[in-house]
This record gives sequence, structure tokens and C-alpha cells, in this order.
Amino acid sequence: MGLICRAVLLLLMAPLAAAVMADETDIHFYVSPGGSDSQPGTSQQPFASIARAQQAVREVRAAGGDQAVTVHLRGGHYRLNQTIQFTSADSGASPQRPVRYRGEPAGEVILSGGRAIDGWQLDPEHPGLWKTRVAVPRSGEGEDWRFEQLWVNGRRATRARTPSDGDFFTLLGVGEAPVDASPPRMQHTFATRASDLVSLRNTDPDALRDVQVVVYHKWDTTREWLQSCSPGDGSFTTHGTPMKSHNPLNRDCLYFLENYFGALDSAGEWFLDRQGWLFYRPRDGETIETVNAVAAELPRLFEFQGDVDDPERHVKHIHFEGLTLRHAEYRIPEEGIRPNQAAMNVDATAIQLDGAQQIHFIDCAVEHIGGSGFWFRQACRDCRVERTRVFDVGVSAVRIGETGLVPEPVRTSGITVDNCILHSGGRILPCAVGVWIGHSSDNAITHCDIADFYYTAVSVGWRWGYADSGAKRNRIDFNHLHHIGYRILSDMGGVYTLGPSEGTSVSGNVIHDVYATRYGGWGLYPDEGSSHIVFENNLVYDVRDGGFHQHYGRENIVRNNILAFSEEGQVAVTRAEPHLSFTFERNLVYFDEGRLLGYSGWNNGSKVAMNHNLYWRADGQPFDFAGKTWQQWRDAGHDQESIIADPMFVDAGQRDFRLRPGSPASKIGFVPFDITLAGVQGDQAWKDLAAETTFPEPYQVPPPQPVDVRDDFETDHPLSLMSLATLSDEGRKSLFSVVPTPGGKGHCLKVQDAVDMRAAFNPHFYWDPHYTQGKSRLSFRIRLEPSVTVSCEWRSKTQPYQTGPSLQLSETAVHSRGQKLFDMEAGTWLHVTMEATHGIRNARWQATFVLPDGRRHHVTDLGCDPDWTETRWVGFIASTRSDGAFYLDDVEMQNE
Repeated sequence: MGLICRAVLLLLMAPLAAAVMADETDIHFYVSPGGSDSQPGTSQQPFASIARAQQAVREVRAAGGDQAVTVHLRGGHYRLNQTIQFTSADSGASPQRPVRYRGEPAGEVILSGGRAIDGWQLDPEHPGLWKTRVAVPRSGEGEDWRFEQLWVNGRRATRARTPSDGDFFTLLGVGEAPVDASPPRMQHTFATRASDLVSLRNTDPDALRDVQVVVYHKWDTTREWLQSCSPGDGSFTTHGTPMKSHNPLNRDCLYFLENYFGALDSAGEWFLDRQGWLFYRPRDGETIETVNAVAAELPRLFEFQGDVDDPERHVKHIHFEGLTLRHAEYRIPEEGIRPNQAAMNVDATAIQLDGAQQIHFIDCAVEHIGGSGFWFRQACRDCRVERTRVFDVGVSAVRIGETGLVPEPVRTSGITVDNCILHSGGRILPCAVGVWIGHSSDNAITHCDIADFYYTAVSVGWRWGYADSGAKRNRIDFNHLHHIGYRILSDMGGVYTLGPSEGTSVSGNVIHDVYATRYGGWGLYPDEGSSHIVFENNLVYDVRDGGFHQHYGRENIVRNNILAFSEEGQVAVTRAEPHLSFTFERNLVYFDEGRLLGYSGWNNGSKVAMNHNLYWRADGQPFDFAGKTWQQWRDAGHDQESIIADPMFVDAGQRDFRLRPGSPASKIGFVPFDITLAGVQGDQAWKDLAAETTFPEPYQVPPPQPVDVRDDFETDHPLSLMSLATLSDEGRKSLFSVVPTPGGKGHCLKVQDAVDMRAAFNPHFYWDPHYTQGKSRLSFRIRLEPSVTVSCEWRSKTQPYQTGPSLQLSETAVHSRGQKLFDMEAGTWLHVTMEATHGIRNARWQATFVLPDGRRHHVTDLGCDPDWTETRWVGFIASTRSDGAFYLDDVEMQNE
């Protein structure tokens, strides 16, 4: 810049220049809690707010200044009255001359979107509670005074719930009926134990509608507001969206009830009533004189809004260093929160970026957040989060990219999250993940400690199947991923992937303590369509259902990993496909319970190239290679140069997986790797902070209780057969319907077959009665149209399943395991009773058949599979393709 131009610039900046220009190249502003926004922002006369400093930076940039600008924030507490919005006007001049917002090291710099709650007093009407009035609501003023998150003495307080935090009830059943057609709204009727609802007995109707139910089902959660409740009957209703057929709310789902005074019974809980009174039950050691309570108020702390379609108008070159950002609110919407994988239907984020380049957060903290921490959403490039702690968030720690595949010029890419502590998330939406990457490429999640989430730690990709995906060349390397799931949700992984992902690596990670409720809990989990990913040099141990599990995918490489101590299958594959699913080589697999090879893909023809592996079973039990002996497995072409041998870990019982001298692992070409490179790096204080979080023991899931069924199809209720059953109809809902009873009175279930069903065993339906002991009886009436064949089977949950009592009914006869029992006619009702005893091997069973004319056929000593001992699946199957139907009525199943 010439001297004349520089002089003009200095004149334009005259109100600020004398105080803030330390030299010709840098500009400095200062902010202090004790400053004033009417001051010039010098070291001696600092501003009071970051917003005023931002204005000063804009003035510099608008005047044409191309210097680096640093805003120094002195230690103390800064309350944000509104979201700080950054646009292209806030950008730095270049990567070498950025704008920096830097916390001075003399004291912690806290930017808070919360408000202090004071005025506490003892509640004389409710001993043990404190109270304070936060507002005096007036008619017509709205509900802006309400809040949904509260922190007391630096800890998230629990909104009053029953059962208390860490415990759950289980549902008996859920029914669904339409309320509104557009948009579709459903009434959900919940059946539960009357004892679950005792605390709601004195809740008035208005307060009842403030109560939420939170239900955990497979990998999702649902939040809905109560509409009515009948505590004595053990039932309540809500309004919500239609349930997903592949993941409905149903029997044995965990749930809790939240936000009513009757649930305020545990230390650390709070409740805000409609009159503006806030009640709190203090924890041990808390005193009313010194309590520090903060309610979240701002929905977002920082927002970056560049022009996503014009890179020249992106927000660029801004660094944030040494800042602590706290207290952002998330409000549950009036319609509740419908289920959505990874909670990606919830946008609430403390720091959201669109149209941003080279925005850096270094040595920062983002804590006590209602939604997610960061979301690099639309058109973000080359941004970084380094040595930053994201702690205590309601949803995810970090999100990158979008759920939809957008054109490459506006697609987020090149985001780095390195050496960060990402702990304690999903506090509002437990189905959230630690780090989520959607349709976004060239991102790096490295050297992070990610823990204390209820679902997946890292999720990469957002394409179910093999269609085009925007997630390529992502690196999930050298992370410590642990304490995930807690047996509360299912179907999660330490690292979860979706869709084609060429160039993606998942390497050098240490993954452990991944536990699911009903199924899943895998260390490495390539789900639907995951392809061309390298999983290498990972240590995975102490998981529920497999160190590695591939649902389906193409040509992944699983190489040089240690997979140890899975409770069930160690290496699993679900779907058999015509192409190579994955290569499994130079891995050490070590276990002392469960199976080596999990899930059905092994027996269904999955193409997996397995060689140069070491397997060892520490409990001394024989190996089983998907039903084959070691020799049979090798004769089938698998593991030709693999070995069965003790790998000689230093101390596997203490989870020390270093190899002792002389380990046979070298014989398969295994290369030891340094697990100390996983997780946060640097000074000991930073590592100690990562180790500071405490982790609860996994939830002890109560064993499912036996399910008795009694349904005459005359009324719809949460415990009806169709509410309990899983329907397999290939998307053709009309195949199952309740219709007037042919040749009789009342109603019955009609199951319509079709000649064009993809699978000959569809349509069918089944339910799980959870019968493991005692005598059981199933009775029903059935009527077949000509050409229909129906099977009724009782099965175990084992893999492969064992079949107990079974019948095959056609238009001419009834059979069991090929044995003809008697002749029958289509178009007539047959009453059937099946009886068997559980808990014993080589069981026998008996059946009674009553024809329309009253004749009875009683058959005894019918056979089961020798190892059948339990009934965890009862189903009716239209077992040949036809254009006929069958009818069921008066279905009863009981266990003594």
C-alpha cells in the first residue's frame, strides 16, 4: 500500500487508530467485563462486550484495512444478550492476516447464553425443596420466560422425571390410531403397569399436557406430550407422527416420564410450573446461600452466515482461541420430537456455520448446551476445531455436512477435528452421535477422545445402499472411542459408516465399552452400502455384539486389527451379496464367550476373503466356524494361512494387549501398533482432563417378561396381536386387515397372499412371547381359501434358530414335519390348540383340532428340533405364493 493510501486509511480509522494499532501490521482491541462499550477498546480503556469489539473489527475491514486484527478478551464472565452473528463483513484479510478473538491467559473467558437464577428460599410446603419465582406470567404474554435446561453449580440438573435418572420403565404395548389426516397425526395409546403411573395421580389436566414421555426404540428415541392418563388402568395417550414400521414403539421399549411436580423426588431434579415457580431438590453438599444456578436462554451462541452460493462472500479467516462458550437452549417443539437416526431432525446448535472458510476454534470449550456443539453445515471449507473440549451437550458434539447430497461447489468438506475431548452428549436426544459426517468429504477426525454418548461415537456417510454418496476420503484415525450405548439403545457402533466411501480410513483407533440394549453394540460397524473403506490397526474390546460387523457393503478391507472380548459374535456379517463383501486379513481375534462368527451371512453365502488371521478362544471351549469345524472351514477355502493360537498378550484380563516376545502373531504377518497414539495428545493436564469424566455402569436391562396374548379382533388396543406383532408385507400394508368374519359374527384378521410376492414366505407376521420355562398353549381359529398354504411355527432365538411345535395347513390336510395329521377342507373354520413344555431338550408336543361339526382330532408325541427349549418367535406364514387369503380369530397364547 502506498504512503498516501495508508494515510487516508489511518484518517478513516482515526477514532480507533491511536489506541489500538500496536504497530503498522497488527491491530488490537481489548474487552473486559469491567470495561465500557463507550470506550475506545484500548488496553487501558477496554470495551465491555464482544459485540462492540466485533463492530470495531468491521469498521477496520470496511475502511479497507488488510492487517491482522486481534481482539483480546480478559478473564471473566460475559453474558450474551443475543446470538453473535458473523458475516463476510467480519472476515479476516487472508489466512496469514486473520481476525482473532483470543482469551487472555490470566483468567477463564466465559461467554454465556444463560441467565442467573437467584432468590432461592426453602419451600415450607415441601420439605427438602428449594424454590424461587422466575416470572409472574400474564395472559397473552407468551411463554418466553420458560426454559428447559438448568445448570446448578456447574452441573446439568435433571428435569423432574420418573423413574429417576439412570433408570427406566418398560412398555407393555402401544396402539396407534389416526387423529388428523394432513399433516398425519396419530394418537398413541400406551399400555404399562399401573405402578408406573402412581406419581401422575394428582396431576391436573393442564399440567398433564406439559408431561413428556421419552421412549427408546432400537436406535431411535421419541418424545411426545401426554394428552390423557388413566393411572388406575395403566394407560396414557399422546399425539405424534405415524410410527415407522421398521422401528415402532412397542413392548419392552424403555421409557420414562418427564416434567411434572409429582416426579420431583430425587436430588438434582428441578421443575418449573405454569405460575413461574421453579422448584429444585438440592444435591448433597449444596447450600442455598452459595448456589449458582443458570438457565439456558439463547438458542444459539455464534452463527456464521456467509453466502453459500458465492465463495467471495463467505465468512473467512477468523480464529477463536482460549474461549469458553456455555449455556445454549433447546426447546422441545409443540409437536414433540419424532424419531430420526442420529437426531438429524433437530437443528439446535450452539455454533452453526454456513458459507464459512478457514474458521478455527483452538483451545476452546463448548459446554452445557441444549442442542449440538458445532455444526459445519452448508458450504464450509477448511475449518478446524483443535484442542477443544465439547462437554455436556443435549445432542451431538460436532456435525459436518448435510443429510442431502448437494452440488459439490456448495458441499462442505475439509473440516478437521483434532486432539479434542468430546464427552457427555445426547442428554436431550439420546439417539444423537458424538461426531456426525453426512454427505461431506476430506474431513479428519483425529486424536480425539469421544465418550459418554448413548448411541454411536462417530457416524460417517448418509447413504443407505450403493447410490452416489458425498462422503469420500474421510479419516477417522487415532481416536479413543469408549463408553457408548450403556445398554439403553441398540444398533450402534464405535465407528458407524453408510454408503460408498472411497478413500475413507478408520485406523489407529482404540474402541471399547460399546453396549446395546437388545442387539448390536459393535466396535466397527459398516452399515448399509458401506464400501471401499480400510479398517486398520484398530484395537476393539469389551463390546456387546462383535468387534466388527458388516450389514452389507462392498470391498472393504479389515486388516491388522485386534478384536477382543465381544459378548456375542466376534466377527459378523448379515447380508450375503454376489460381490466381495470384505477382506479380513492379519487380524487377532480373542474371546472367551459367544461365537466367533456372528449373524446369518456366513451360512447364506457371504463372500468374505479371510486369510492370515489368528483366532484364540480363552475359555477352552471348542471353535465353531459358522457350524463347521476348523478343517471343514479351511476345506471350504477360508483362512488357508490362518492359525489357531494364543497370541500371548501381556495381560488380556487387564486389557493389556501388547504382545510378549515369541508371540505367534508374527507368523500371520501381524504388525504391532502403538495404542498410545489414540486419543488426545500433548501435555499431561490435557490428558488428565480427558480422564476426568466419570462413566456410569451400563444399565441392567430387565429380562423381558412373558407375553400372553388374547385377541378376538373386536377392539383395537395396545396389547392387541397386531400391536405386538411384526408384519412382513414387502410394503403392502393392505395384505393385513381386520374384516367381518366370513360365515360368522364379529371380526377376524385377514391375511391376503399374492402371487407376485418377492419372498415365498411373505406375507407373514410374528411376535416374541418370551417363553423360556413352563407349559404353554396356543389356540386359534383358522380358515383357508383354496390354494393357500399356511405354516404356524414356534422358534427359538438362537442362531440358527431351532423349531418347536409347527403345523403346515393346506386346503386338503394338516401336516407337522411331513407327517399328515388329518384331512381338512378349505373354506371352513378349524379350531387349533398347540401345547408344549419349555426349558427341556428333546421336547414333545401335542395338538387338538376341532372341526365345524364338533369332531375332534387329538395328536400327541409330535417332534421338535432336539435343541429347541424356548419360544422367542411365534409366526403365521403364507408359505406358498397364491392369490388366496387365510383368516384368524380368537387367538390366545398363555404360559403357566
